[in-house]
Amino acid sequence: MSFEKTSAALALFMKDLTEGKKEISYAGGTVGDDFVLAPGRITIIGAPPGAGKTALATQIAFEALDRHPELTLHICNAEMEVRELVKRELSRRSGVAHKTISKGLATLDEEQHAAFCVAYEEAMPAVKRTMHMVPPFTCDELGALSLVAPGILIVDYLQKFRSAATDARAGVDEVMTCLRELAMQKWAVLALSATTRGNGKKGGHDPESLSLSSFKESGEIEFNADAAYVLRNKSEDKDKVKDIDLDCVKNRAGAMGCVELTFCGDFMRFQQRGEVPKPW
Repeated sequence: MSFEKTSAALALFMKDLTEGKKEISYAGGTVGDDFVLAPGRITIIGAPPGAGKTALATQIAFEALDRHPELTLHICNAEMEVRELVKRELSRRSGVAHKTISKGLATLDEEQHAAFCVAYEEAMPAVKRTMHMVPPFTCDELGALSLVAPGILIVDYLQKFRSAATDARAGVDEVMTCLRELAMQKWAVLALSATTRGNGKKGGHDPESLSLSSFKESGEIEFNADAAYVLRNKSEDKDKVKDIDLDCVKNRAGAMGCVELTFCGDFMRFQQRGEVPKPW
């Protein structure tokens, strides 16, 4: 059996309070100070395909790295190669469309090239503190992070990680159990989830019908998440810049609220609603 005296934890907590130590939070930036991203917490973002959940998660994490020079990031992305993630980050920082970057630096005009080079230099300190998982994407590989000094962990996305279980729901349960163990070791876990097709009036993935129970294979996600958010697309699919709400549907640590964002797919950038991205 592995047990420890709870009085020791209470004494340490009291010592921190007496010395004025605040609980660590990596929240801030685009999503605001109330967003839950902290050691020991599991935060889930759920959204339909193409809603920008990968872009938002990586933006949140890299903004946190910029604010906290001691912080590290581990990205476990089971559906996108790291080259694409890095290209998106450079596009977000520079304001040069990621499709334009794909064509090569020779295609950029002078202003774009200068902005891209500045973005590259700005991104490098954070990227140097970032690691990414390579295949296989399994629960065992996630569990191996228990041997690594904790930082921010992105899991993208929950339903893609293989486990010993043959049943999809049991597989997600195993992943969530693994993430809880990592959170208890002070990892700040930010995991993404697919959502089920709802029965809303729009049919399919109706953003208005999304809730905590919309997370695919949701049972263990609902119980284990410390905070959970859904992305609600308020715009038409054809709109170039979309209004998207980051709506909190669970928060063990505080109040639930909604952050109004805009998403520009050309730059893979989320901003507070009302800000206009610089077009190239």
